[in-house]
Amino acid sequence: MEECIFCGIVNKKIPAFIVYEDNFSIGILDIKPRTKGMCLIIPKKHFEEMGENIDYVINSFKAALILSEKIKKALNPKFISFSILPSEIKHFHIRIYPIFDQIPLLEGNPIPINENELKEIAEKIKGAKIVERREEEKEKKEEKEERKRSEEEIEWIRRYWERA
Repeated sequence: MEECIFCGIVNKKIPAFIVYEDNFSIGILDIKPRTKGMCLIIPKKHFEEMGENIDYVINSFKAALILSEKIKKALNPKFISFSILPSEIKHFHIRIYPIFDQIPLLEGNPIPINENELKEIAEKIKGAKIVERREEEKEKKEEKEERKRSEEEIEWIRRYWERA
């Protein structure tokens, strides 16, 4: 069986403009984009349908959110859109569309772009620094745990005094 193109990119056998990578997925610039900076998030494990591997799908969406923040910082689009559409390549992936002036026809013709422009866009996206929201989420979780401990302590004190 012939390896799919996306598996070849994931395994670094096929060159691509990689703009993001983590343990579960890889983000690349689409070489036939519908908008400037259009990217794909590709799970590192091969599967075709979203329901086949929920853990990888969840992590792919997390990667898509991170990459969309980098695209916003690097290219300053008006907004970003995601899509999951059937494709000739039978490997689940998420499409990320930066929207600048008008909403692209998702399956319309690609915009004209050359390799130098792709390299420039890839470098801007890779170099974009974003504030990780994990620290903020960690602080909220710690506050919630602290409130829970306080509520448990109050409950313990209440029960103690009821017995006294």
